[in-house]
Amino acid sequence: MADQRQNIIASVFSRRNAMGNLEETYVSHVKIWEDAGPEGGGRKPRYILLSQANNGSGFIHKSKLNTNGTFSVGKTWRLPELRAIQVVNPLAFNITLSRTYRWQTESQADQAAFLDALVRLFRTVSPGSQLQLEGLPELQNGKDSFSDSRRPGRTPSPSAYAGSTRRSSQTLRTRTSSQLDRESEPLQRYSSPTPHSQLRVGASPRPASPSNSHRNLSSSSIHPRDPSPTRSNLRPPSVTSQSQQSGLRSKQPRRPSNVDTVTYPLPPINNLQSAPSRPEVSSAPSPFSSSPLRSRPPSPTASTRTRKQSSRGATASTSNDVPPLRREQNTRISFYDPANQATLDRLISGGNGINSDGEGEDENALATMSNVEEMIEGYEWASDDVITRKSSRGAADLIEARLLDELMALEKANIHSFLESDDRIGIVLNFLDEAISELDNMDSLVSSYKIHLNTVSDDILYIQSQNRGLQVQTQNQRALLSELENLLQTVNVDQDSLITLTQESLEKPSSVQRLEEAASQLYRALQAGRDTEMAATMERLQEYRTHNVQFCKRMFDFLSIMFTARSTMLLGDNNGLTPAGKGRPILVSHQEMETYLGRYSGLMLYLKEMDETVYAKLCAAYFSAVSGLHSTQMKMLLSSYANFVKKSSEDGQEHSFSSASATSVSKSAAGMRRAGTIIRSPIEGRNRDKDKATDGDLRASEVFGLVLEQLAPAIYHEDEFLTDFLQINDTALTFADYMGLDNYFRRQAARAAGLSQTTVKLVRGAMDLIFGFLPAELKTWLDNALAKDRMEIIGIIASLERFLSEAEERGNQFILTILEKQHTRLKGMFERHIKEQIVDIEQTKLSSKKRRGVAHFVKNFPAYVTRVENQLVGADGLEIRSSVDAAYEKIVQTIFDSLKQMAKLEGEGEDKGQLNYHVILIENMHHFVAETSALEVGPVAIFSRRAETIYDENLNAYVKIVLRRPFARIIDYFEGVERLLKTTAPTEVANNNIYSKSALRKVVKEYNAKDLRKHVDALFVRVAKHFAEASGKTTTEESGGIAPGTVMVGVWKACEEELLRITELFAKRISQCYGDSGVSLEYAVGDVEAAFRRNRVGS
Repeated sequence: MADQRQNIIASVFSRRNAMGNLEETYVSHVKIWEDAGPEGGGRKPRYILLSQANNGSGFIHKSKLNTNGTFSVGKTWRLPELRAIQVVNPLAFNITLSRTYRWQTESQADQAAFLDALVRLFRTVSPGSQLQLEGLPELQNGKDSFSDSRRPGRTPSPSAYAGSTRRSSQTLRTRTSSQLDRESEPLQRYSSPTPHSQLRVGASPRPASPSNSHRNLSSSSIHPRDPSPTRSNLRPPSVTSQSQQSGLRSKQPRRPSNVDTVTYPLPPINNLQSAPSRPEVSSAPSPFSSSPLRSRPPSPTASTRTRKQSSRGATASTSNDVPPLRREQNTRISFYDPANQATLDRLISGGNGINSDGEGEDENALATMSNVEEMIEGYEWASDDVITRKSSRGAADLIEARLLDELMALEKANIHSFLESDDRIGIVLNFLDEAISELDNMDSLVSSYKIHLNTVSDDILYIQSQNRGLQVQTQNQRALLSELENLLQTVNVDQDSLITLTQESLEKPSSVQRLEEAASQLYRALQAGRDTEMAATMERLQEYRTHNVQFCKRMFDFLSIMFTARSTMLLGDNNGLTPAGKGRPILVSHQEMETYLGRYSGLMLYLKEMDETVYAKLCAAYFSAVSGLHSTQMKMLLSSYANFVKKSSEDGQEHSFSSASATSVSKSAAGMRRAGTIIRSPIEGRNRDKDKATDGDLRASEVFGLVLEQLAPAIYHEDEFLTDFLQINDTALTFADYMGLDNYFRRQAARAAGLSQTTVKLVRGAMDLIFGFLPAELKTWLDNALAKDRMEIIGIIASLERFLSEAEERGNQFILTILEKQHTRLKGMFERHIKEQIVDIEQTKLSSKKRRGVAHFVKNFPAYVTRVENQLVGADGLEIRSSVDAAYEKIVQTIFDSLKQMAKLEGEGEDKGQLNYHVILIENMHHFVAETSALEVGPVAIFSRRAETIYDENLNAYVKIVLRRPFARIIDYFEGVERLLKTTAPTEVANNNIYSKSALRKVVKEYNAKDLRKHVDALFVRVAKHFAEASGKTTTEESGGIAPGTVMVGVWKACEEELLRITELFAKRISQCYGDSGVSLEYAVGDVEAAFRRNRVGS
């Protein structure tokens, strides 16, 4: 709390203004928790700071603790804005400012202290404001008194003000008369032996009772007032007075010192009486002067008589509220108390300074009274004591006080005149001096007693502390004795428990429970004696250790036999598999065996802690027995499921892009599209195949998935059982926790828990020891399955990735390691497979005799995609999906590059070479688009669009080439017109010699309707010759925008559309450039359509 306070002051309240003062002063703070909001979540800590500025205002800051330990303010409220405080509970309160906030605190004391400081500062800063408090009864009850006592500027009531005025006036008059008495006493002591009221230094200066005050007043009034400071002028010499004076001189230096007992001292007015200009006052008593004197209250002050110089110095002025402190010289200086300190201060300071201060005050008062004329003329005047109180007095009050002093002096002078010649006064004074001396002696005795009492008090405190220490020591010894008795009781094991550990059966559940109870007693005794070497327990503990060793060996012998016996019983006659009846064989569950062994889990905990060597041997025995059990089961399972794998029907040729597989693919083309439709309902088809399949009718990927569905649960279950049975985990469960023993034994067990490095290595490698055979068996099985059908590698990888994902979710590192090893190996085989396909495509060449027709790798690609996609059912989120998509990209790009390379021109300018290039690409792209579109496979659709673009580009180029041969003259003419129109106006074209009207007329006459039909017939024969080998139908559905039917259908329709386009263009240019020539085409659009209709495919 103190560190936080210092950090808050250093971070927030360390700023100073121009004068060097702090702008804000820390008052209090409290740590709160507030909601972080819906987006923040949870709660966040904040600190509410309360401060007061140097101008008197107050502030409430909300700050947070930064990471570097400093505080930063986030929001500030002015304290006058506070409206209400409601305490909800000791750790929460509501505070209303501009709105209501609810803050949770951590400490009830911190909350109460902060709210108390907050309310008090608010009432100080805003005294007139109302604050609603709820749940703060102590602050609500003290509100009025607190406000009255702390509220500045409150005007007192008129009656109170009047009473205060009267009291101050009476006090002033009393103080003035008392000072006159004290100042006149030195003169009176030397002038006559008249007694005067005396007080011993150190006595309590409390006000006198009415009788005493009257007696003091009478005794003081008998001395006459004499302004002369000379002792010889006080009274005429006589024998009695001289003897008295000689007695007084023998007691020098006894000088009276005035003890000022009022809180605010007035200047000594009696000094003015010693001025030489002051006339001597008559000694006759005056009734007028004595009456007001008797009516005043008695003065609380008295003069004191000094004693012997050797034992006491001059006395100092003391306050009326604080009594003077004394110590005798025999007081122990090392023992500190306020009386000792005051005595030391008085001895060090001495008396000269006090007297000198008194003389300075006399001179100051004399100078002040010299201006009495100005006071009479009406000016305001105040003495030093009045200035000290920051108040002023009127001239009338001062005059009244002066007149009262004069009256009192006259009365004293009258009394002194009566007693001047009385010799009995000296005798009384002697008796008084003796009484004072006795009182001083008594004071010394009392001081000595006080010192002895202080010493005795120290001794008593020491004895009390020793007594408390003895009591604690006695209590600790009793507790130790009780613990020793408990220890002896703990290390005692009854004989019945030892007999139980030796002879009780280990097979029955009830016997196992009794063994656990007996073992817990032995366990407690051995744990309690682990760190003790008491002779009373050593012999007994050695006996118990012997019983412990025997019991652990007994457990090892029994459980080792039971591991082997239970494994043999589970294997039975079928090697741990269910009979292969209607369904496929499955692994027999280990549930019965695990239930039987699970009853010994508590005793295994005991064995683990009490004999680690036997525990390690028992673990090794279990690993060996269970490893043989799992090995027999899983090997038989893999062998049985290997017979279910179907061998490739076409010797694995259909998955290859080599030329040797072209024939087999063409034979199975009819079933290819049906295979593409299977992808739309893969799950139903797969389940149907599982139900109807017999031996050898399942794909390798499907069989491998069935195998993993048997193996993975068995491994998961064995891992969980090992954790529970052999306690191979990180929970650090002990036998004391298992049996619910006392905390002492749990702590002892936890402190001693831990296995050696050898045992830890053994139990951590439990899964490797049990299933060490499995990686090699899986590799052998996968190699045999892929030997039957290499294309199934994709489905096998997909199955591996599914079970890898499941193992990662369950956190089973052993299965992850096994499957990742096989996954890495199969991914390498898949990449090599893709490279082989790419090499087969690149090595394919088309001879000049077979430059027309569809390439074999284009024909194989749809079948290849179908085989792959059938293995990727439900694998959209797996890694193999992206790997296959990347393989498609590589294969398709290689196909397109190879086609372009095969159709490459032998001569750039040869018309025949250009036609062959376009014919090859048109035929292959048409087939590729038609077949891949029918598959409806998402990742392949992008390749279909790319092939369609290549098809369109080459088809347009081919059509222009074949139309140019029969229509070359008219096409060239109008291409020239098009070029001319870029630089010449349409009306100026006819003026050109080359493109004149006569030239147009000559060209048009060469192409009439009859010539058109002849040219179209020749065009049909030529196109049919180019695409004769692709005349068979490849699809009956429209796909990708290509016309249905043969390639010839699409090409012939493109030729018709192109000829119609250029015919319309020719007619448009004639009307645009030769409109007034009367020349037009010799054939119309209808003639073109009729000519192509005569030669339409399928007509």
